[in-house]
Order: sequence, then C-alpha cells, then structure tokens
Amino acid sequence: MAYVRINSSVEFDPLANTIRQDGQERPAGLAALGFSNLLEVQQQFRALAGSQPGSPEKPEAVLSSAPGGLGLRQTPAPNPWNYTGPAASNPYYTMPGTPLQDGFVKEYEDWVETARVQSGVPEGATYAMPVATEAGAREALRLVQEYVPDASLEATVFGAAGGPWRADKPSCYVVLPSGCRLNAAALLGSYYNQGWGVTALSDLVLRDELRWQTGHSNLG
Repeated sequence: MAYVRINSSVEFDPLANTIRQDGQERPAGLAALGFSNLLEVQQQFRALAGSQPGSPEKPEAVLSSAPGGLGLRQTPAPNPWNYTGPAASNPYYTMPGTPLQDGFVKEYEDWVETARVQSGVPEGATYAMPVATEAGAREALRLVQEYVPDASLEATVFGAAGGPWRADKPSCYVVLPSGCRLNAAALLGSYYNQGWGVTALSDLVLRDELRWQTGHSNLG
C-alpha cells in the first residue's frame, strides 16, 4: 500500500483505489474521483509505490519579486507531497492541516476594492460590486500567465455603453487569446480564498477554469 494523507483522518491509496480511515481499509469507490484530483494537483509526491510522505520542514523562505510585486519563493515550499506547482512558490501557500486565516494575504485589501453601481433614476438604488485595482489586475494576470502566457488585461466601466446602471470604478478583466474575459476580482477571490491563503487546490481550480475556457487540456 502507498497511502497519501488527504486530511487529518483519511488516507488514500491511488494505486489500489483504497481508503484508510481510523485504521479501517475500504474501497474508495466514487470518492476516488475527488481524491485523485487532489493528488494530481499535489503531485509530485516522491516514491509513490514505496515510501510514506514525511513531515515538511519549515525553513525561512527566500523571496524574489514577481512582476505584480508579490514576493515569490525562489524554491517551492516544502510539503509532504513534494508539490511544486505555482501555489507552492506563493508566500501565502497553506498546506492541508494548517487552517486558512482571515486577512492572511496582506496584499489582498490592496488588490480588491468596491465599486458603487448606481441606477440612473434620481434617488435610485445602489449596490456594491467588487472590482480589482490596478495592482490586483496585475496579480490576476500573473496567475493566468503561468498557464496562458499570451493573456492580457482590459478595463471597462460597467454601464458605460448605456443602460440604467453605471459603476463609479472600472472593472478589470484578464483576456485570453480566445477572447474570453475573466473578471480579475473574481479570479483573485477564488485563488486566494478571499484573502485567507493559497492552497494546491487554488492551482487546480484555476487550471481547470482555463482548460474549459481555452479548450486545451494540456495546461500545466
């Protein structure tokens, strides 16, 4: 058996398709589909057929400046699965078993702000809409360009083309070569878990969204 820990109580063997929980083993069944997706993103854990994952070390991270201004790790954060994807080089990478923390991503409040969308009718209603700042848009673009290097940025003002509603700040989008536009604020919220931290699942969700939008299955 080559078990890999999924959470504090469940281990999964992708070779035998078996779950071990509280000392009891059983076939994984449909749960294997979700576990396999997690393992795909938490690859490459070494010696799958033989060794068990060890405890990660916690050395001081050596950071380098990314184009968006975020200090990235020069080497991926040590983790039990030896995962080396983009999230592992993020200074806010959080491993399973370590709780995400509200406000952990210090830059997040500078990346996302609130636009005020108002009705054109006098004394009409207003509502709030999250939008990416210029710095946030650059970070969203950096994340996408890990998989789609030709992506670019675009900013538009909601309602500027006409209609009963208009925003007081522009919305930024990451534009793919296909013409698909991804809202930068929504992308940051998903990847950074609303500012609580980054996990290996952040890469999986972003990569699968880009696969669906581009039609390419060989991203990353």
